[in-house]
Amino acid sequence: MISGAEPAVDATVVRYGLRRFLWSLLFVPVTLVSGGLGVAEAVYGRDSDGLFAIWGPVVFILMALVFAVPVVSAWRRRRWVTAFDATGFWWMRGKEIALIRWDSLAGVGVYWTHQVFTVELCPRDEIDRDDPLLWQFVRDTEPLRPGLPRLRYRIRLPHSPKPYEKALRQWAPELWFGVVAQPPSYAGRPDRAGHRERTARRGEG
Repeated sequence: MISGAEPAVDATVVRYGLRRFLWSLLFVPVTLVSGGLGVAEAVYGRDSDGLFAIWGPVVFILMALVFAVPVVSAWRRRRWVTAFDATGFWWMRGKEIALIRWDSLAGVGVYWTHQVFTVELCPRDEIDRDDPLLWQFVRDTEPLRPGLPRLRYRIRLPHSPKPYEKALRQWAPELWFGVVAQPPSYAGRPDRAGHRERTARRGEG
């Protein structure tokens, strides 16, 4: 994480969080319908017989809660922004800013499988896997080619990869390795337990 810096005025800005929130609005109709049916069944369905009379409202309301989760999550992240300029890739969460410089990378591109797309930022050397903003994107996986470290930044995209592909081609053409297909299990998950353990050790130190 850095302070006192920001992307250039001519940077390509992609509103990661806002796009994610707009996609999540697809869940709103299902949420409203399920919740409405649950309430209606609880109020007006007292004459029903059998288990549905008891569990029907509960099922509908639980469905509404399940579909509401991605909407609420996306709303909380709506201000997350990514930017690309001559210096590097910027990740901004409100006033918190992280920068991955192009000259620290050995390759950039997009991976995909079954409508899941991720931006891949492959470093030249070892990285701080516990950066306050970027740790959630660090993955330990087989390198793209020999000579690269296992750790890399992998940012999952909740929408079309086209804006990111265009920006990477524009600002880092010498690093671009293309759009590469991957097996379904490639995406992985952030190392939450390891992150907590390492940051705790740092705090004690």
